[in-house]
This record gives sequence, structure tokens and C-alpha cells, in this order.
Amino acid sequence: MNIKAWFVRHPILTYLILTMIWSFGIWSCLFLYIKPGGLMQAPPSAFIFVILGGFGPSLSGLFTTWLVYGREGLHALWARVRMGKVGRWWLALLVIPAVTALTPLVRWLAGYPVDSGAMLNLLGPGIALGLTAGLMEEFGWRGFLLPHLLKRHSPLVATLLLGLVWGGLWHGYADYFALGGRGLDTLLLISMLGPILLTAWSFIITWVYERTQGSLLLAYFMHASLSSSALIFGQTYTSAAEEMTWTAMSTGLAMLAAACIWLFIRRSGAQASYPTPTPLTMTSRKQR
Repeated sequence: MNIKAWFVRHPILTYLILTMIWSFGIWSCLFLYIKPGGLMQAPPSAFIFVILGGFGPSLSGLFTTWLVYGREGLHALWARVRMGKVGRWWLALLVIPAVTALTPLVRWLAGYPVDSGAMLNLLGPGIALGLTAGLMEEFGWRGFLLPHLLKRHSPLVATLLLGLVWGGLWHGYADYFALGGRGLDTLLLISMLGPILLTAWSFIITWVYERTQGSLLLAYFMHASLSSSALIFGQTYTSAAEEMTWTAMSTGLAMLAAACIWLFIRRSGAQASYPTPTPLTMTSRKQR
């Protein structure tokens, strides 16, 4: 068996290997500049590696699509990018920011200082971050990986696997550069902000994805909304215990929102609709 045939037979594994090699290889160069946990003190030149490594999911998604399906696969992928006529589902872009905004609201109600001016000042940078993050990642996570997982698994299992890979493995390594060097706190924070939080958001994005026939355009903006709101509504803490407490609160709210949507709203809504499941559209009819 030649290497091309192996790629075609194992598209998910191929995609994951390429993504991790690209991102982890480039991000590892950060060790030349900083120790774990020192990302915010890194020189500006170090952020070139942050950005380049962040493009791993999308670049690998595009490359693997071409490798396995050729130009026709890229055309099918681009057709999903142009799927913008999704009607009221554009309102779903408000869900993740609304849930994220609950944390500063609860902090304010509890008597903690909340700097609304700082949040307003972060509106522009937050939107820019979100649009960039979506471009870096969504041609991979929802453009390639989720459709392929849905061909083999139910939406529940596919979303769990995606969330664990996205949040636990890929983001876990990225977060180590900002949160490392703090012992048990590092493990807890990375676990909450990575596999737990991003899996919760994944359930919400999958809910929208399967109701819009796999619209990659809307998935891109859903990702942008979560990255933007994370920066805009992020809080400053005075102690590790306070940070741990409110991070757990934020994560819990996301999990609660995802559970409510998945268990009640999703089941009571219209049946999910996918395009015809062919190798080019890379989708599945499996609903449960």
C-alpha cells in the first residue's frame, strides 16, 4: 500500500497527525523565548509562532481535503462556506456571547468590581481576534473533522470526540504556554478552559451545524463569537482561588447551556438536515 492510499483510507488520522505536527512543531519554538506560563511576557516576535501554529487546523483541513478528495473536495468545502442563507439561525451567534457575559454579570451582582469600560475597549480587538481564530481553525474542526466523525458516529459521540481533540489536545498545548508553571492550578485551569469548556461550546456549534445543512460559514462565525466573547468578557482576578472559582463558574454555565440546548431545544426542534452523504460533501445522515 502506498502512502497516498493510506491517507485515503485513514482521513481522520491523517488530518489529526498533520494538524498536531504543524501546530505543536511551531508552538514548541516558543520555548526559545519563554518558560511555561510566560506567554504574556514574551517579546512581540514570539507571537509570530503563536499565529502560525494557530493555522494548523485549517491548513491541515484544506490539505487533507485536497489529498483525499482532490479539487472536487475543495469545491464541496467551498460550497459549504457559501451557505449563508440560513434564516433565523444567524441569531444563534448570540448564544455563546450571552452565556459568556453571564460571568461578569454574576460577579457584579455578587459585589465584585467589574470594569465595563475595559470590556467596551476590548470590543474591537475581540472581534478581530474572533474573526482570525475562526479562519485559523474552522476549515479543520467543522470543515473536515466533524463531517468525517459524523460518518462514523452519532452527533453526541462525534461532538464529544471533537471537543476532546480540539479543547483537550490542541488547545491544551496552546494554553500551557499561558497557564503553565503553576502546578495543580495549571492542570485545573487547562482542563476547565480546554476539554470541558470547548466541548460544551462544541455541542452548541454542532446543534447549529446540523440544523443548517453543515454551513461552514455559520460555524466560522460561531467560533468567532466564542473567541471574541472570551476576550471581551474576560475578567481580572486578584488571587488564584478567585480565578479558579470564577473559571469554574464560567465553565459550569457553558455546560448548563449546552445541556439545555442538546437535551431540550435540539430534541424539540426540527429534524436535523444534512446534504447527501458522499465522499465530497463529507456529511452523514446519522442523527442519534
